[in-house]
Amino acid sequence: MSEQNKSLDPQESQNKPKKKKRRMPLGKKIAIFFVYFLLIAGLIVGGGGLYVASVMIKDAPEISLSDFEGLESSQVYDKDGNLITELGAYLRENITYDDMPASLVDAFVAIEDSRFFEHPGFDVPRFAKAALENLKSKSFGQGGSTFTMQLVKNTYFQVDDLENSTIAEKSVDRKVQEIWTALKLETLIDKKQIFQLYLNKLNFGGNIRGVQKAAQYYFGKNANDLSLSESALLAGIINRPNAYNPYENLDYATNRRNTVLDMMVYHGYISELEAELAKSIRVEDLLVGEDYTISESGGPYQAYVDAVIEEVKQITGKDPALTPMKVYTNMDRTVQEQIDAIQNGENIEYPDELMQIAIVSMDNQTGEIRGLGGGRNYSGARLLNRAISQFKQPGSAVKPFLSYALAFEHLGWATDHVITDRPIVYRGTKKVINNFDGQYRGDVTLQQAVGQSLNTPAIQTLQEVIDTIGRSKVIDYLQSLGFSRVDNDHFDTGYAIGGSSFEASATEMASAHAAMVNGGRYVEPHTVSRIEFSDGSEDYVADPAGKPVISEEAAYMASTLMQYCVEGPYFNYMQVLKRSYPVYAKTGTTDWGKDGLRFGIPEGAAKDKWMIASTSQTTNVVWVGYDKGVKDEKTYFDNEKSRKNIPGQICELLLDANYDEKNPPKALVQPEGVENITHILGTFPYAAVDGVDPNLSTTGLIKKEFNNLVSPWGNSEQKLESTVSGYIDEWGGLTINWGGYRGDLPENQKEISLSQGDIYVYAVGQKLFDWNWILGNPYYYAKVYLNGNLYHEVTSDQPTYYDWVEGGGSVKVCGYYVYSTGLHSEEQCVTVR
Repeated sequence: MSEQNKSLDPQESQNKPKKKKRRMPLGKKIAIFFVYFLLIAGLIVGGGGLYVASVMIKDAPEISLSDFEGLESSQVYDKDGNLITELGAYLRENITYDDMPASLVDAFVAIEDSRFFEHPGFDVPRFAKAALENLKSKSFGQGGSTFTMQLVKNTYFQVDDLENSTIAEKSVDRKVQEIWTALKLETLIDKKQIFQLYLNKLNFGGNIRGVQKAAQYYFGKNANDLSLSESALLAGIINRPNAYNPYENLDYATNRRNTVLDMMVYHGYISELEAELAKSIRVEDLLVGEDYTISESGGPYQAYVDAVIEEVKQITGKDPALTPMKVYTNMDRTVQEQIDAIQNGENIEYPDELMQIAIVSMDNQTGEIRGLGGGRNYSGARLLNRAISQFKQPGSAVKPFLSYALAFEHLGWATDHVITDRPIVYRGTKKVINNFDGQYRGDVTLQQAVGQSLNTPAIQTLQEVIDTIGRSKVIDYLQSLGFSRVDNDHFDTGYAIGGSSFEASATEMASAHAAMVNGGRYVEPHTVSRIEFSDGSEDYVADPAGKPVISEEAAYMASTLMQYCVEGPYFNYMQVLKRSYPVYAKTGTTDWGKDGLRFGIPEGAAKDKWMIASTSQTTNVVWVGYDKGVKDEKTYFDNEKSRKNIPGQICELLLDANYDEKNPPKALVQPEGVENITHILGTFPYAAVDGVDPNLSTTGLIKKEFNNLVSPWGNSEQKLESTVSGYIDEWGGLTINWGGYRGDLPENQKEISLSQGDIYVYAVGQKLFDWNWILGNPYYYAKVYLNGNLYHEVTSDQPTYYDWVEGGGSVKVCGYYVYSTGLHSEEQCVTVR
């Protein structure tokens, strides 16, 4: 198809054979130009017409040829180059005169302007006849306009806009200006160019503009392939576009087409036989259906299209509905159609109508968004697109890439590192941190911490990372992962569990998780791959290069924790994701707290759930929840709703939609910088297993630079985490315990209670290792302070000690223990009264 600016070059237009002579020498046009004008002026006002006409044309518009070119609509294509939709108030694609078949030209000329190729832009006999009809009817009902005059009117004297359309003023002044401008335009460009501009600007009903889009809308073909019957139908429609629309008024449209064919016979363009054959074709058999053309509002793939529009605006600063362009996207129809089906409830049974969703499916290596879901019942443009514009607390879904990836990177931890899940408070507060079930488990490996989504290990880990590298570096890391709402003013350790002020969109969560399975490289998620501008301005091509934000070793190790979430022995809703290929997943949940009480929601009930499921190729993010609380509508997850595992069901469908039998996802390749480490479980620094019961050993993954084992017999430079607790009974008896020891507990359990000022939380959990099992009992030391003053010092060869404190006031105990090898714990202080 030729370009529009090419079509305005008279030297490149080609003559079409016609049955009538249609060209007039330019000199002759100019010669009769003034004669016609004088005649018009005389008819209007008699002897004083010249003066009055000159006053009228004084306000005539200045001609610019670019004004006559209809604004084309923007086209949006999927990843395979197939058209998704078109954007713009109107759908239009300009074509040249040479793209128009002879039957189309003949049909329009015959019914609308039979002397078009002979008159100079104003047809005196036609105008005079119309003027007489208007005098008889005392109205302006008959216009006598030529194609050129109509083109001028549609360009300068009325507005064609879906919301703010105007009709040209019916006045003598406006008509004189229209005629004057039409005559002038005919001296600047030739007839073919005028005809081309006219047909590209015409209204063919609804938001269809121009003959090319009309051919596609009604017949599913390009204009140069139109038949005689189809050409006649289009020529008939423009007189009353909505009344003669065959989709709305088939009989009217058929009669109008037949009238056009009769006029073509009358003017000698076709024979009677050709007309009868064309009339014999039923109009309904020519039509392809109204669904052929997709408008901006409410079409298929709408959530994806809305995301494309927003992205184009950010990239170019231009609105594709106002600036013609071709936008090539990354949309995979198979994936997007699955998402649309999920949104519409075709393959998911939702428990109520208020439950909402957001979905993103993204290529890890390129950041290309293959599909997205903006929410259930997503129809009509400009709705809240939950995939890109909704920000929610991400919950535990952040744990792998935040706390644990940074621990592998900066703390030198292995994947089977042991941390104690115990009651703690946020540093500097009295707020006790709970797990989802209110239980504490004691010593756990990182696999268990992530597989069971435990909160206190994640917070303790992030705190240790902050103490090691500083708060600002953690913030920088989160921002480098694309989290737009993370800043210095609001960050705290609550981010470790996706709480506090941490908010993220589904696309941000997708890119963060994708970075873990993409070797620590962040790629900005994007729907647009390329933009081509029809005005010749600079095109745009997306850059999928990305940037490293964490080492590939730490990213790989974090990914193995997520693989264990799927393949491990824990009931965490992710077992449904098991496939013949590795899946790396994590869930997250946030609750209403006390905010839901006013809506009849139980305190602490879950309000939304996340599930992120990645392969080595794609990352799929699903959010399911409620936009807001609604009184007595159960806008929360009870046990029944949770058991449905709707996030898991959706992730299953997304994995299947992205699965390629010819190229199935492979397991991530272990980087050379990651090594196996075998050590005594529960030790850190990790102790070698030489001469130690092998049942105490474990093997995990660690960054090569941290793969250093220490002697299992300990040394004076090592320091162990101390666990000191105590309590005073009502008679003043003080009990001190070291190392979590309790005489009434089995050897593999320990007390992990929290005792801090007036805060006391009793808890007992598992013990995975005790140095006593190798080195024997240490000596235990403590200092007891009464009202801030040293009361007495304690030395004991047993892990529990009984004392007596006389008098009232505060009591604080600071204790530690030392083995014969020099291995010792750090001193820990607790307030027991």
